[in-house]
Amino acid sequence: MTQVNLFLLLPETKPTNRWMRSIRKIDTYKTLIQDLEIIIFEIITIEKYKGFYDAKNINDFLCLYDPLEDSYPNPPKRRLQSVLFNNAFINWREEATQSPNDDYQIFNQPISDNTICEIAERKNKVGNDKYALLNHQACTINTMIAVTINEERSAIEIDNLKDEKEISEWFAQNRLPPRNFNINPKHGENLQDIRTVNGETISPLRCSCQRAKTLLDTAIGKSKKQLYNIDPDYDEIIVFKHEGPTPQNLYHGYYVPKNAEEVPLDIRKKLTKKL
Repeated sequence: MTQVNLFLLLPETKPTNRWMRSIRKIDTYKTLIQDLEIIIFEIITIEKYKGFYDAKNINDFLCLYDPLEDSYPNPPKRRLQSVLFNNAFINWREEATQSPNDDYQIFNQPISDNTICEIAERKNKVGNDKYALLNHQACTINTMIAVTINEERSAIEIDNLKDEKEISEWFAQNRLPPRNFNINPKHGENLQDIRTVNGETISPLRCSCQRAKTLLDTAIGKSKKQLYNIDPDYDEIIVFKHEGPTPQNLYHGYYVPKNAEEVPLDIRKKLTKKL
């Protein structure tokens, strides 16, 4: 079965190759881990993926801070462990696939014993899976990363995700299984009027099925059972309801005002910022 594989990479105290960023200030830890918590607990919490980290990279990231661990409330090391372990990230080194006998290169420059090499090796062997680097201010490369193995002509391209926007857009295109929209006769399609049937208020689906599918791909929420997005064409929020554990991963939807109480307040704030 195909799966989405997300590999975390953090900056290091002593960069292990020329493309790695260094971390030199104690107060930087707080910001980096806070931002990572937002990505893990808010941006991709509803996504289905297998997460990986590099134990050596984590140790090097924390190296500067380790001597002061007991002096700080809510220490970064424990917070980072909580982020990774509570979300079932695993250390890829426990089942490494890259070989010290192979030659890995980026831009014709050698690189070894690194998360990027590991992604390239796994993608080379299991190409039907989805792979991405969660580049959390770690790597200076801003584009897709092309890795060659043993001077093969065909480079292995690795998606390089550097911020919340890129992560959200990547999952919209690579999510497994993809989300699919289903027209519910109750809410219709391209309808504008709010109806009352047997005392129940029925909100309409104002847009087309295809438009709803596009909005569904980037919808957010606290669980996959109910997602939300904002449609600037109508200046309203579209609510997506999951239709249960079907292979098609189906949702239906309808529109509500931006201040509708059925949409959590924090979700409303995030969506209105997009306008």
